[in-house]
Amino acid sequence: MTKHKNHVYLAGPMEDVSVDHMTSWRRQAAERFDAAGIDNLDPTRRVSFHDQLQGVDHLQEIVKGMNICKRIFKQDLEDIANSKVVLVDARRSSGKGTGTAMEVMFAHTKNKIIILWCDESDHPHPFYEAMYSEKHYSLDEAIEAVLEYY
Repeated sequence: MTKHKNHVYLAGPMEDVSVDHMTSWRRQAAERFDAAGIDNLDPTRRVSFHDQLQGVDHLQEIVKGMNICKRIFKQDLEDIANSKVVLVDARRSSGKGTGTAMEVMFAHTKNKIIILWCDESDHPHPFYEAMYSEKHYSLDEAIEAVLEYY
């Protein structure tokens, strides 16, 4: 398997948000990165797994659902490991963000460049404050910061 260390991983909530909310900012970022010749890894390309978990009610289906979740988790971690920069949607309006926080911690332990994007009125958790490389208050500024690393 070829390692693609120059990717940008697009981290952000996918739980408790609409498909449009989770994908619209990622599409905008991907277009800018594509134009600059920078590959990105978008975890929403695996969003269909959420659909597979709907209506799970008996044990065999629950086990199947857990296996799907674990597979997605491992694939997301591999994407982060194969990226140079992680662009993070840390806006409070984006949902729970538990998975995003775990991705940021993993990226931090792998010494990745972490570009945090949040609203000016947000007060990110102190762990976020300790881990990011840069914090920006607009998606455009965050994308520009990512581009500076390439």
